Amino acid sequence: MEKIENFLNEFIGPVATYMNDSLFFSSLSEAFMRLTPITLGGALVLLIGNFPIPAWISFLSDIGITAHITAAQNATMNALALFVTFNFAYIYVKKANYEALSAGLLAVAGFLILMPQNYQLFDMAVVPESFPSQVVVNEVNTLTAFGTNYTGATGIIVAILVGWLIGLLYVFLNKKNIVIKLPASVPPNVSESLRPSILSGIILVGFVLIRIVFTFAPVLSEFGNIFAFIGGLVQAPLQGILSNPFSLIIISTITNVFWFFGIHPNMVYGVIMPMMLANGIENQNAFLSGTALPFLTFAVVGFTLGNGFGGQGTTLGLVASMSCAQSQRYKQLFKLAVVPSLFNINEPLVFGMPIMMNPIFFIPMLISPLFIGGGAYLLIKLLNFTEFNPMISLPWTTTGIVTALLQGGWKLLLIALFVIIISTIIWYPFFAIADKKALEEEKA
Repeated sequence: MEKIENFLNEFIGPVATYMNDSLFFSSLSEAFMRLTPITLGGALVLLIGNFPIPAWISFLSDIGITAHITAAQNATMNALALFVTFNFAYIYVKKANYEALSAGLLAVAGFLILMPQNYQLFDMAVVPESFPSQVVVNEVNTLTAFGTNYTGATGIIVAILVGWLIGLLYVFLNKKNIVIKLPASVPPNVSESLRPSILSGIILVGFVLIRIVFTFAPVLSEFGNIFAFIGGLVQAPLQGILSNPFSLIIISTITNVFWFFGIHPNMVYGVIMPMMLANGIENQNAFLSGTALPFLTFAVVGFTLGNGFGGQGTTLGLVASMSCAQSQRYKQLFKLAVVPSLFNINEPLVFGMPIMMNPIFFIPMLISPLFIGGGAYLLIKLLNFTEFNPMISLPWTTTGIVTALLQGGWKLLLIALFVIIISTIIWYPFFAIADKKALEEEKA
């Protein structure tokens, strides 16, 4: 344990400190955290429109409400890249102590400049008499629009790059005083709105040039736009890696080890959240179109390894074990920790039991993702589970049993019960050791 602790303090500790102090990583993490009102608010609307009762869904479709639910989907989950762009630039510049609202608006403008905007609409007629049948194009019209295929999951990486680049340029140009300076007699709201005019023009011209490069450059023009370029070379491979359930098990194990040493899980999730979010949105779009979910296994294994079972480390099994406590110490701690744990808040256990830096509990934190994630993966195959509803997105404080019942019916509920049972089996022997030690101390 001392060797592991020394290793983490020497190598992981500085990395954690760097990421917490980094303007890029701290701004990116906060940018995604501030999406919570959009994701939870949108989830409520989608829950109403996709509640897992077939008769209800058919009723909404028959009376024409489904189209409006889809509109809510497009305005929330399928517009997250826009919100990320604004948030990232705004927070980045605000942390650098400059006027940030203009930076956020510039980021949205730059993001939209890079997007494809012309779409062709074909007025077609089918000739059924011919064999094979033919399609006659009567007219081709051009529509100027921004497609939700780029404002949602596909645009997440571009949104991060745009938000960061504009935040960086905005701060740099402000430091160089490339701004309009007005007398003190000018009202502050007028001064603040006019001050960044010059640097705004410079930044937006730069983004127009980036768009032109992707149109005329010999290699880049094959992609057509930066979204297709990033999607093909960066985002798709990363999403593919994270869609593998075994990669989720590894990530969860690393996160558990960090949490054992007091490093908050957000350090890891802040880095991988863009890809996890993109996978989830693609599942939602597939569900709406009636096709198979591309990241079904990812979603279910991620659910079992997530916060729904007591918090990071699946500590609901530890709380269940504590119900059999013999020592007064853990009997009282059980009373204090059981309610927060049901809502996936396990800081009282991590810092109060404590789990953190306690050698007794290192092994269950290390091995629980392997047994839980691996077992869930096998159950998905054995149960032939496909009835997952990704449209139902509940707050992280919702207990896993409720989430399972709403998102996947009895099969996912069975998987959730498996998680709780396995978690209890893993945690109980180690808790028994700690409880026995505490009881002996109390008797002494």
